[in-house]
Amino acid sequence: MRRSLIPAVAALVLCAACGAPAGSPPGVTCESGPRTPLTAPGDTEWRHPDRSFYAPADQDVPTGGSLEHLLVRDNALIVQYSPQLPQPSIDALRDWAAMQTATVVVPGPADPVIRATLASTELTCDGVDMAQLTALAGSRTPGQVAEHGNS
Repeated sequence: MRRSLIPAVAALVLCAACGAPAGSPPGVTCESGPRTPLTAPGDTEWRHPDRSFYAPADQDVPTGGSLEHLLVRDNALIVQYSPQLPQPSIDALRDWAAMQTATVVVPGPADPVIRATLASTELTCDGVDMAQLTALAGSRTPGQVAEHGNS
């Protein structure tokens, strides 16, 4: 039993050194950097979304203005995913979003596969990595919401 634990512990140490949280799927690469805007020029109207997950076929996906408002004013996490993901991955994102606070998951462009954005940080991934998404969601400072009107 002791011998079988040594390789597992060594693998965890190596994984911790590679920068990805334990539990990250093999072969998925994520990069973190400063965020880029989610709006097009002139896209300033916003509303608070009525749910945390939007499917590729949904017609009422929040606009870029709404997503920017959530980032800057509500300390939210916005996750955009490729609509070309396999349905089980989309289902996993929906289930994950239901367990998060101040998180909205919406279909985005095909590339990158995942773009997760906070007010100052952006994580892009070439696959779905729930461990990295959860780590990013947990990195927010709770209670930091800017004063604003309701819509």
